[in-house]
Amino acid sequence: MSEHKIWCGVCEATCGLVATVEDDRVVKVRPDDSHPNSEGFACPKGILYPKILEDPDRVLAPQRRRADGTFEPVSWDEALDDVGRRLNAVIAEHGRESVGVTLGNPTGWNYGAFFLTFGMAAALGTKHFFSAGSVDINNYWVVGQLLYGHNLTNPVPDFDRTDFLLVLGANPVVSHGSMVTVGNVRRRMNDIVGRGGRIVVVDPRRTETAELYEHVPVRPDSDAWLLAGMLRTIFDEGLEHRAMLAHQATGVDALRAMVADLDLDHAAAETGIPRATIEQLARDLAAAPSACVYGRCGASLSRFSTLTKYLIDALNIVTGNLDRPGGMVFPMPFLDAEAFTKLFRINGYDRWRTRVDGIPEVLGTSPLACLPREAETPGPGQLRAMIAVSTNMATTSPASNDMERALAGLDLFVSLDPYITETNRHADYVLPPKMLLEREGFPLFGQLHYTIPNASWTEAIVPPRGDVRDDWWVIDQICKRIGIVPSPAPGAQLLGRLGVRVPPSLAVDLFMRIGRYGDLFGLRRRGLSRRKLLRHDGAIKLEDGLETGVLRRKLHTKDKRVHLGDPLFAREMERMRTTPTADAEHPLRLFTIRELRSQNSWLHNVPKLMAGGRGCRLRIHPDDARERGIEDGSTVAVASRWGRIEVEARVTDEVMPGSVGLNQHWGHKGGWRTAVAAGGARYNDLVPGDAATIDVASGNAWMNGIGVEVVPVAAPAPADAAALTA
Repeated sequence: MSEHKIWCGVCEATCGLVATVEDDRVVKVRPDDSHPNSEGFACPKGILYPKILEDPDRVLAPQRRRADGTFEPVSWDEALDDVGRRLNAVIAEHGRESVGVTLGNPTGWNYGAFFLTFGMAAALGTKHFFSAGSVDINNYWVVGQLLYGHNLTNPVPDFDRTDFLLVLGANPVVSHGSMVTVGNVRRRMNDIVGRGGRIVVVDPRRTETAELYEHVPVRPDSDAWLLAGMLRTIFDEGLEHRAMLAHQATGVDALRAMVADLDLDHAAAETGIPRATIEQLARDLAAAPSACVYGRCGASLSRFSTLTKYLIDALNIVTGNLDRPGGMVFPMPFLDAEAFTKLFRINGYDRWRTRVDGIPEVLGTSPLACLPREAETPGPGQLRAMIAVSTNMATTSPASNDMERALAGLDLFVSLDPYITETNRHADYVLPPKMLLEREGFPLFGQLHYTIPNASWTEAIVPPRGDVRDDWWVIDQICKRIGIVPSPAPGAQLLGRLGVRVPPSLAVDLFMRIGRYGDLFGLRRRGLSRRKLLRHDGAIKLEDGLETGVLRRKLHTKDKRVHLGDPLFAREMERMRTTPTADAEHPLRLFTIRELRSQNSWLHNVPKLMAGGRGCRLRIHPDDARERGIEDGSTVAVASRWGRIEVEARVTDEVMPGSVGLNQHWGHKGGWRTAVAAGGARYNDLVPGDAATIDVASGNAWMNGIGVEVVPVAAPAPADAAALTA
């Protein structure tokens, strides 16, 4: 029996854990009290993660789909050779640009798969590079590029020193933080109040977080109206921090002009928040000794999510809360992904546009919402083959039925994944990867946003089950068979022709060693290297907190100032103002609900995480339920202009009148039996995916605030999408 300090690769919190291994099995997992960031905190997802390794439904050998839709095991050579042959046939007839690559959320904790997927897309020269980021995070990448000069430059809230925290569309007590990696976030937030500070949660639901602090209900998809109203109040009353603005930013006049004629009464009507409350929130924020405005998934799933993120950042900057203690501060990762992506020219925005919809690229990727039309619209560059890594896009992408149809129609679809999901049942091949704990790795995405900088790199602690392989190895083997090296590095293709292929561990180690915390190949004795981290049991604390006064060092703009005046934002403000929000046939606004024991869709096959009466339930306010004759526990039909589902209703006053909330990513299909047996329905069957309804600036999906109607299933069903759009 042995114990190993590891880290959780399920969500962004990347909590430290201690795993007990006996007879090559993980028999126990507990929180790591010594971890610099999580400090002895962990949630059920991390504790139960090892159950995935032994899941009887896990794919343990390459699977080939038969003509009847069932799968049969084949050898790796047989699978890879056939994939190579079929890809070469597609490329010979249609060019490399007809091959696509899709990157799923779990690759953020799998550096080898992440970097080689980017590398494969770069080597192919394809625009068909799709990322889970286009569901709810591309707006961050766009604002990072336009304001700070790099997609990945994103300040994080300084929980440990702030006096005022304004939270929009985030439920960190359940999510444990997103785009900020803060250990035991509930304790950190309680400490804000404990030292005399204040937390205000703006959300259409009285969430687990809102329950603990001040709650301001807001209509889904209206955060931008609130933020713009607060900015107008600050400018009108002269509450902006003029000295900080003059030192830090350009384009302030353009921002001021954007909100100068905003009708605060109209903002109140759009948000459901009284004008007086909007104005007072603005005054309180500006008057606080230090403050943070933090928004996440709820705000990032709106129809104008890029504008919303811009206004969040603008509000922090205008009040003088950027790069100061207790405000928004800049992370210090041990692997500098900003420098890494800049070196290989990965970062950027709007360098090209998608073939069919004309949506700007973000970090070299296209939106998942565009994939069905790219696959089904004939012409040069049509998507015909796909290599997907760790994604269940048939459930997690907008317009799920369109996505399934597009995947089924491809000439070749290959998925690297541990399950036969609703996505992978359309794959020609499902190729099983090693899982975390069976492979070495470090928390790539989490370390980008640590509030307590630390470093860890862990070895595999148990042997892999069955005949599974590293994702990066599988990607590289596919690339070998089509004559490319999966790398954006200059000279990589030439080296490949000479038989030299650099493994991702070596490339990342070299880059880390020349970075801020690196050992400079032995010249800096206390510095980091992969070897040192692998030999160290647990995480190494690098700093006690995040520095301030580093703005000029962190900015990538030529003048070393934040650029608030990009005309894109004024255009998006005008688009929001002129877009109708009322839908008489679908008067309720739908929003997503985060769950403690779910991470998107991929933990739904762990029985203990699905126990306790969990289910897919629509939260509806008693007034709205009474008006429609809906009883608690009854089955209801939910219809939007794009689709219809049936789910169980939960009548509760935790949601504001006029809004309904539904937990996402249920309604599974395929061979993962616990997930399928859980039932429920797919939220994204209700979600639009056309170019006119996504966030056109970033390609983000519009999932929060879409209009729906809800009726008992015994009553005449709401009109379906075809009837309503005819």
